[in-house]
Amino acid sequence: MKKVINPTFLIDKKKCLQNIKYMALKARRHNVTLRPHFKTHQSAEIGSWFRDFGINSIAVSSVEMANYFAKNGWDDITIAFPVNILETDKINKLAGNISLNLLVEFDEK
Repeated sequence: MKKVINPTFLIDKKKCLQNIKYMALKARRHNVTLRPHFKTHQSAEIGSWFRDFGINSIAVSSVEMANYFAKNGWDDITIAFPVNILETDKINKLAGNISLNLLVEFDEK
């Protein structure tokens, strides 16, 4: 039998909640928007922990991840990776449902 080894995500929930609280309060003190990147955890459950501290804007690294989090109630999402023009239809569909921010790479050639 072939042994399959997948990455395992382990987290200290108490420490994570303390860190989220610290950063959320710091952002409020400095009157800036905290937009955490959800690339590492990619989890709706962990995402809900951020909501508990008033975070409502996030960053992700793909259209697929943006769709996942949009389906889980996030409506202000930045795809923190340059736009792939081949995904224009998917991007337009998603942008019709949420506030979607994109990064565009411009070459002046």
